[in-house]
Amino acid sequence: MCNCEGPPLKKRKAEPLRATEPYPIYLDYNATTPLCDEAWEAMAGVHKVWGNPSSSHPYGLAAKCALEQARETISEALGASSSQSIVLTSGGTESNNLAIIGGARCVAKKWPNKTYIVSTNCEHPAVAEVLKYLKENHGFHFLMAPVNAKTGRLDADLLERFLTEEVPGGPEHVALVTVMFANNELGSVNPIQELVKVVKRVCGDDTLFHSDAAQALGKVPVHVHNTNVDLLSVCGHKFYAPKGSGALYIKPGVTIRNVTFGAGHERGIRPGTENVLLATGMAEALRLSVTRMGEFAGQMRATRDELARVLRDELAKNHMDYVVNGDISCALPNTLNCAVRKHVANHKSGEAFTYISAQRLIIAIGDQVCISAGSACHSTAGDAEIEVSAPLRAVGVDLNRAIGTLRISTGRDTTIEEVRRAARIIARQAAQQFAE
Repeated sequence: MCNCEGPPLKKRKAEPLRATEPYPIYLDYNATTPLCDEAWEAMAGVHKVWGNPSSSHPYGLAAKCALEQARETISEALGASSSQSIVLTSGGTESNNLAIIGGARCVAKKWPNKTYIVSTNCEHPAVAEVLKYLKENHGFHFLMAPVNAKTGRLDADLLERFLTEEVPGGPEHVALVTVMFANNELGSVNPIQELVKVVKRVCGDDTLFHSDAAQALGKVPVHVHNTNVDLLSVCGHKFYAPKGSGALYIKPGVTIRNVTFGAGHERGIRPGTENVLLATGMAEALRLSVTRMGEFAGQMRATRDELARVLRDELAKNHMDYVVNGDISCALPNTLNCAVRKHVANHKSGEAFTYISAQRLIIAIGDQVCISAGSACHSTAGDAEIEVSAPLRAVGVDLNRAIGTLRISTGRDTTIEEVRRAARIIARQAAQQFAE
């Protein structure tokens, strides 16, 4: 039985945080970000541009103009050679579905022997579940390449070895390779440019390479021309853009099949009337995130590192510490994934550790600090059970350590004082939990 359920939640009307109340310190920026002022102002500038961009009258032409300006801004921010490479979507999940399903099916139609899709063993469900769908409904096979168990990265030599040794019939049977740019839990940043070179050399130019860049944009350089990716997914709410906004970059010369059907919007790839308001907000948020990435990444790294230092010092006061999952030196600048533990004497096995319950800690400090856990609690037929997340499994984290794992992610507006206070709160609650 799982003890991470916590007290029952009271039903209440959703309300915004009141300005008169002390706000909880938000350290869950890998989950979502607030809408930045610049995006809001850009959206306010087009809120009266309400025409259908497909209409040929002045209202429609005004909307079309605003839409194409947003598309051009997104294209420039990603380093694309043409704004027509950008397809607007509702977010990262739709972009991943469109890229993987549309890309793989298009390749397989041209080359029926290409029936394999290769990914990693720590992808987001927005990719992993798509692969299951393609297997169950379209006859594809998918293979999961193991990442480096120490860093959580897919190194180029690991991918090359996997493609040459593990694909039945050889790498020429691979239709598509999909590897996330950066992991949402561990923060591990993959060497996408090197991986693309491996795929094109080993599998051939006809094999498509897709990357989900949801976590990377605004934190590390993402340049589609330099990396030479065929397809790249963009998720707006991860970089201070409005929720419900996203995009898919499609390299010139690459064709994919649409997965929804209707009129000919977005070059027939993504039917449905475009949302000018969301596209404008996303474009401005992306422009800001990319042009000021060095400044923002430096701020996020400084607060992440200070939090890591203070948390270790505070835990040590009560004979506790934490162990990092993955390798922080090659992770996103804002991400700390760690398991809080305490040394205990075990006469049978020698020195050992006992870990906190991350879920219990998160519930206990929720009014003061907002963070995430590294394991998911699911309830089936009244029984709750723990499931270790795929990224943690990929770096060898066992169940007990996963239960004690916290994912802490800072943002570009996070302050040093906030992370110091948060670290003290986390350490104090961990000590209280061990004392119970």
